[in-house]
Amino acid sequence: MRRNLWLVAGVFVFAAAQIVPAAGQVIAAGDFAYTGDNGPGFWGEISPACAPTSVRQSPIDIDRVVVDPRLDPLRVTSTETTTIISNPGYTLVGKQDNKPTVELRGVTYTLVEFHFHALSEHTVQGQYGVMELHVVFADPSLTKLAVIGVIYKVGRPNGFLRQILSAGLPEKSTSAPVTVENLNVADAFTDTRSYYNYPGSLTTPPCSETVNWFVLKRWAELSQEQFDAFRKVLGNDFRPLQKRNGRVVRATPRGPF
Repeated sequence: MRRNLWLVAGVFVFAAAQIVPAAGQVIAAGDFAYTGDNGPGFWGEISPACAPTSVRQSPIDIDRVVVDPRLDPLRVTSTETTTIISNPGYTLVGKQDNKPTVELRGVTYTLVEFHFHALSEHTVQGQYGVMELHVVFADPSLTKLAVIGVIYKVGRPNGFLRQILSAGLPEKSTSAPVTVENLNVADAFTDTRSYYNYPGSLTTPPCSETVNWFVLKRWAELSQEQFDAFRKVLGNDFRPLQKRNGRVVRATPRGPF
């Protein structure tokens, strides 16, 4: 089934974001971690952009916003397709055969991957979710990124996650990837007309400060059993909150805060 969704977007700033680190540098899973000697406090030694001196890092606490009535709807198009779920050693990554797209200011951005963090990386007025999904899109030159973030809370079972869990999660980096048939990434989204938008960074090395973030206002739900299954694999793969440094977070008029 092909599905067209409307993602409200507006006056936002795009900057270059490199999917592949500059100068051929490869950030391997073993080069960074979320605890210990390779934890977030040391990421600046891996990539300078991760250092505390950087000013547009992500994630942040979304504690105040500017409501922008000029925000315009943009369409996300996706289909049910074969998805490969792999474990690179620091998260679970999904890549799809028939790639969804989102049109931003007349440019078509194509899905690169989606991946998960537990707990959530972004917070809203200091409140963490139990998990966060990042759906990463890139422009044709692979230099600009738009990332849609979906924050989860424990509640009703989640159909999108049920499909992934039914295939079995690859529990280790040495585990073989698994195949999920007929998965539509659009099923992961809540109200795509209602979100927060701000300029930020990748939340793992190389921490490029060039990501255009769209964090959906309405949190998705998942059951405790589903969360436990993901948490068993993900552990605590969330980066600590970063300083906002005067950045403006725009919000759609639609939806809560």
